[in-house]
Amino acid sequence: MKRQIKTIDCILIFGLLILCYFIFFRHLGEFTLRLWDEGRNATNALEMVKNKNIFVTYFNGAPDMWNVKPPLHIWIVAIFFKFFGVSELSLRLPSAISATLVVLIMYLFSLKILKNRWIGLLGSLIILSSMGFPDTHIGRTGDYDALLTLFTFSASISTFIYFQNFQKKYLYFTGLFLTLAVMTKSIAGLFFIPGIILFSIFDKKIIKLLKESSFWKTLLIFILVIGLYYFCRESLNRGYIKSVLDMDLFNRFKENSGGGKGSGFWYYWDLMVSFRFQKWIYFVPISVIAFLITKEKIIKQFILYAYLLAITYFLIISKSATKQFWYDAQFYPIASLLVATFIILIIKKIPFLLRIFPILILCFYMQRYIRTNIAYIHRPDLDKQMSCIKYGYLFRDSSINKKDFIGVHDDVCSPFQFYLESNNLKTKTINNIITKDKLLTCDQPTFSKIEQNYKVEILFDNKDGCKGFEIKNKN
Repeated sequence: MKRQIKTIDCILIFGLLILCYFIFFRHLGEFTLRLWDEGRNATNALEMVKNKNIFVTYFNGAPDMWNVKPPLHIWIVAIFFKFFGVSELSLRLPSAISATLVVLIMYLFSLKILKNRWIGLLGSLIILSSMGFPDTHIGRTGDYDALLTLFTFSASISTFIYFQNFQKKYLYFTGLFLTLAVMTKSIAGLFFIPGIILFSIFDKKIIKLLKESSFWKTLLIFILVIGLYYFCRESLNRGYIKSVLDMDLFNRFKENSGGGKGSGFWYYWDLMVSFRFQKWIYFVPISVIAFLITKEKIIKQFILYAYLLAITYFLIISKSATKQFWYDAQFYPIASLLVATFIILIIKKIPFLLRIFPILILCFYMQRYIRTNIAYIHRPDLDKQMSCIKYGYLFRDSSINKKDFIGVHDDVCSPFQFYLESNNLKTKTINNIITKDKLLTCDQPTFSKIEQNYKVEILFDNKDGCKGFEIKNKN
């Protein structure tokens, strides 16, 4: 019997890995760098490879005081650049691997701890069918949030297991994962803490937790490790901590620091309802009903735990003044398992012969969502008309000789910086160009400004509007 169960699990895990390939890995390096974080992260990692400064991240040759998050993600990307070459694929592999690990942990947690593989299977399928988790800025781009979610989800799982048996090793795992989460994306790595505290109060475990010497040891080590990094960074890069306080902590909660268009409380709910979490989002608020209908202690505790984590996390990101659509990343694994638990328990209440109907309905919508998701992920590059996005396609075109050209782009454009630097080309501002400069740009406004002041000779003009030209003389 045990052998048969293991065979079933191997088959199911293999099937999930195949889906993960299609959703997270297939055509992963096809699109060029996206704006803002991905392009900046790529440049940070590339400069780290070149200057070998692992404590201070650099952008355009100077310490980066805009992207002031701790460098764990940048370290990992730099390692991938070093071993697999500098490319979009190397940049995005850590995110795709992290997202896949999240799916596997969901299944294994359900199998080993909840003793119910079907919750793990359905939860994994739900997160894979969501449009939000695999999309831009999480599972398929070189951003922080997939790695962050891996660590925070792992921390939440190890905490739950600790509360079941109070084995010290799980508390230490929690401390490790939370340290890695903070080293990935600062305070965002602690957004599950309020939910964990509430659970420990409701489940009457907080007193025992506070009496554990291992808890205080773990907390002390966490503070020392995080504090040591910030101390080292500040000593090497004066003004860093002030930038962290201004740009990465308080201001993001008090005022919109470059956030999304939607500033209302229901910003994330509306996004999830419209497409990011499909129709699964409607099950989250009512999933607490499952707490009342199950008699299994471990399932009952997990429902309460996951519900508190999901609700408190949603409240934190919804109350923050700064809102970006990818801030919902950590919500997906917990919410997916919560919804899966609710649906599986409801199906179990239905007479055996009648269960085929809800199962068929689930299968229909699941395959529809996953097929739609794969098609959406692998769609043509709809952002290609943006000038910043064009540089990657320009440098992929081997028919155009770009040697000895100097890049010019009269606006903030992190992909531009990355592609020029990765091809060992220099950049200039419009104010510094001189006669006989050979310039390239994919930005029409930049070219128009130059053309107003200089006579130019066009050397190449590709189908995307990227131009190479030589400065002849002033008008």
